[in-house]
Amino acid sequence: MVKQAKFILERCRGIPLAIAAIGGLLANRPKVSSEWTTLQEHIRPELESAALDVKRIISLTYDGLPYNVKFFFLYMSIFPKNHEIRRTRLLRRWMAEVYIEKPHGMTLEQVAKSHYNKLINRRMIETSNKVGNSMTSEYCRVHDRILKIILPKSVEDIQLFIMDKHYNEAPQSNVRHLVLARQKRNEEKLTRIKLACLRSLTVFGECPVSLVTRELRLLRVLDLEDTIGLTNEDLKDIGQLPHLRYLGLRGTDISELPSCLQNLRFLETLDVKDTKVTHLPAGIVYLENLSYLRVGVNFATEKMGEEKNASKRNLLGTLADFVCGCHGSNNSESGCSSQFSVRAPEKIQKLSKLQVLGVVHIARSQEAKKLRKLTNLRKLGVHLDAVDKTRRELCSSLSSLVQLEQLEVHCDSLEFLKGMTEPPSRRLVSLRLCGHLGNLPRWMSRLTNLSKIKLLRTGLKQEDIEVIGSLPNVILLGLWKESFGEECLSFGKGKFRMLKLLDIEGLKKVKTICIENDALPVLEKLRVRKCLELYNSEQGLFSVKSLKNLNELELTNCGDKLELEMQLRRQIIGFSNRPVLITRKYVVTWTERMLNSFYRLI
Repeated sequence: MVKQAKFILERCRGIPLAIAAIGGLLANRPKVSSEWTTLQEHIRPELESAALDVKRIISLTYDGLPYNVKFFFLYMSIFPKNHEIRRTRLLRRWMAEVYIEKPHGMTLEQVAKSHYNKLINRRMIETSNKVGNSMTSEYCRVHDRILKIILPKSVEDIQLFIMDKHYNEAPQSNVRHLVLARQKRNEEKLTRIKLACLRSLTVFGECPVSLVTRELRLLRVLDLEDTIGLTNEDLKDIGQLPHLRYLGLRGTDISELPSCLQNLRFLETLDVKDTKVTHLPAGIVYLENLSYLRVGVNFATEKMGEEKNASKRNLLGTLADFVCGCHGSNNSESGCSSQFSVRAPEKIQKLSKLQVLGVVHIARSQEAKKLRKLTNLRKLGVHLDAVDKTRRELCSSLSSLVQLEQLEVHCDSLEFLKGMTEPPSRRLVSLRLCGHLGNLPRWMSRLTNLSKIKLLRTGLKQEDIEVIGSLPNVILLGLWKESFGEECLSFGKGKFRMLKLLDIEGLKKVKTICIENDALPVLEKLRVRKCLELYNSEQGLFSVKSLKNLNELELTNCGDKLELEMQLRRQIIGFSNRPVLITRKYVVTWTERMLNSFYRLI
């Protein structure tokens, strides 16, 4: 097959998109010479054309998709050019559209993931690491040229209509999937569209007023994530959409959900993460099909403290929290404030189908006890108050959640976790901890499936780093803001065999980061931020030259470290991957200046 492969590569003339498209075709054909020869003859006219017909090659790749995957590929046209699409957002939208046929023995999510992987393997969509703290390809996107090619197909085959500032004419047929992009808050253009047939409605940019009406009675997906100008009043009629399965409000300015939400008996996904919502309506417990409930604030947002959160939660609130901290607030020690969570519903145990829940605020032991009834939970995020009985009940509940794969716990002190004799679940692949821990629980070494660890204010010691380094499948480690309490952070020989991303930020005591030979052998990204005490010499970040797979090295906001920066440049010269070195002097953010000024006033 070498001959056929050389022919195809030569004819692609080095155009990456053409190579990727044809590679996607070849990857799903039997690896025998006759199959490759047949494909070569089939696409020979396109390959031998003076102007390589990439459009035709992509169309052939699309035609080769399994029938049931084509819809999901065309569905990607809903998202704008260059848009980074969160994988979970995409999968749950697919599931809500009720186009997935569920084979025996598989869940809808497993089927959706299978379709997603097929599109990735065929290079029809590409993975993206938009979020720096993710090395598991949690974001994806469609190449601009591919998007341009499939858009006409989407308009015809799935009745997609995109209304933006350049589009003034009304659609010629019934619309099933409507996208409003960069609109001003008015209804003028919407009156020309028949909303009664809509199955999905997605808004990018400003949200039109009175968007939710009884006319949308067949709507299954309402995605308003990150829209501008959405108010509580805009959602007052949400209960009139009886077929709604997906409601995405993440990143908006809403602060309260209407009580009529309880009418959405088919709702599967409710996403109000990174909003101002602090409590959920009592009637939410009647949503018997609810499987994904995302609330609270992103863990990485808490890592950054108030400096980026000020834009979503007003600065006065931030300053008030700061003042409380100065006067001995209960949360001041750890900084794991309950402002990052939402109070759990009173009868949360009724939501028996929940698979994803978090971050919820658990204030009483009875609330913690009810969690053990949610035996389908795979992802759980909780914030606890400082009550011993509540903590004991949480540990007891965690022991009952045998399907748990991701766990996030916030508390001023996490030492109660050491009282557990067994890990919460041996299936855990992701663990996020915020609060003082001192040393890792003994059961930590038994989490052999763990791949992502993010720690905040845990105050660990070097011996704990050694324990984490011995876990066989860790690919991501985030050591953030006081998560490590010693001056020397060392990564020993033979440790962290699978680690690809190491993210270090806000370690106030650390003076030297030492990477021994044969440690971190597959590390791709190393980020060091806000570590002001690092030595301004080679000892500050020692032996980076051993990281031969490195493609990105960042040293930022660590003060004036010109000598260390020069040493790092010398160490990575000659690396085959030609890693990017990102450096800049420490820059005080606007919010930090405001807080410092306020501190001087009081």
